[in-house]
Amino acid sequence: MTMSTATTGAGSAAETADRPSPSLQETVRSEFTKLRSVRSTWLLLLIAGVIAIGLSLLFTFATTTTFDSMAPQDRAAFDAAGTTRVGVDLSLILFVVFGSMVASSEFASGMMRLTLTVTPNRLRVVLAKAIVVALPCYVAGVVYSTVAFLAGQAIIRGTDPSLALDLGSPGVLPSLFNWGSETAAFALIALCLTFLLRSAAGAIATSLGIIFGPLLIGQLLPLWVRQHVLAYLPASAAENLTNVRRDPTSATYLDPQVASWVLGAWVVAFLACSYLVLSKRDSG
Repeated sequence: MTMSTATTGAGSAAETADRPSPSLQETVRSEFTKLRSVRSTWLLLLIAGVIAIGLSLLFTFATTTTFDSMAPQDRAAFDAAGTTRVGVDLSLILFVVFGSMVASSEFASGMMRLTLTVTPNRLRVVLAKAIVVALPCYVAGVVYSTVAFLAGQAIIRGTDPSLALDLGSPGVLPSLFNWGSETAAFALIALCLTFLLRSAAGAIATSLGIIFGPLLIGQLLPLWVRQHVLAYLPASAAENLTNVRRDPTSATYLDPQVASWVLGAWVVAFLACSYLVLSKRDSG
């Protein structure tokens, strides 16, 4: 009986060892299943939507109350698209939390060991998690920014139609789609920092520093630093992609095509670092 049990156990272990590693498609499907089963996934996306749309509309409404007293030069410089995206900017905080949560919960619970046992190919794990973070964040970013834009322009149009924009206005559609790219990029950076730091708090704090830090300290730095350093940070590259009204004289200005390459390079670099670190460390 003991010999039979041992033989059966040895056979099962051999079958497990001989079982092929899941494909990328199977790993992505598994990651989506894990993501859907966590209630905080939907809660974070819902709160992000409320902030992105709700705060943008409140700010737009408050801004329209100043139209009557606005000087001609201020009207000429009025950024109708930027006014309707204030809440979308702030919602990036929730998407950073979302990106970090996808990996941090597994490190905290020890489930990452099981994930890497089932899928020992660590590049495949990193790519699968990146896909399940990027897709919903991209879609949410495009949808939220579009709704905020359309509703905000309706408010502006009701007060002064000459200041409002529509989807056919120059630069508007690329800006809205690029909002999806920015949202996905920052969520991916948070995911990668979680792989590197294995700490949700550390990853979130570092990600927010990358996003909002240049905005807070940029004007305090020398012009050379802003032109040759800050302009090539992820936040500045993303800003050049999502702005409808671009200022080529700005110290951090980049051509949109260059900005897209810069932001993409940052994401690829973070993903590569995540894979290298995950390959060198144990899974705990």
